Amino acid sequence: MAEKNKTSNQCHTCPYCDEEIAEAAFPYCEACRVNILHCPRCGLAVPRDTETCPHCGADLKKEVARGS
Repeated sequence: MAEKNKTSNQCHTCPYCDEEIAEAAFPYCEACRVNILHCPRCGLAVPRDTETCPHCGADLKKEVARGS
């Protein structure tokens, strides 16, 4: 059986206001009207001022530089 994407069953919330993001692929929080950044490794929303993903522990600067 094919393995599903880890993020497909997880709730996606804004890291700023904790409101649910309507669609994970759409990087915008309607509640606080801010563009959301996503971790290139796990795909979950992360705060802009963080260097490490709080969900998977990825070093965000290295992941972006690597082009993941």
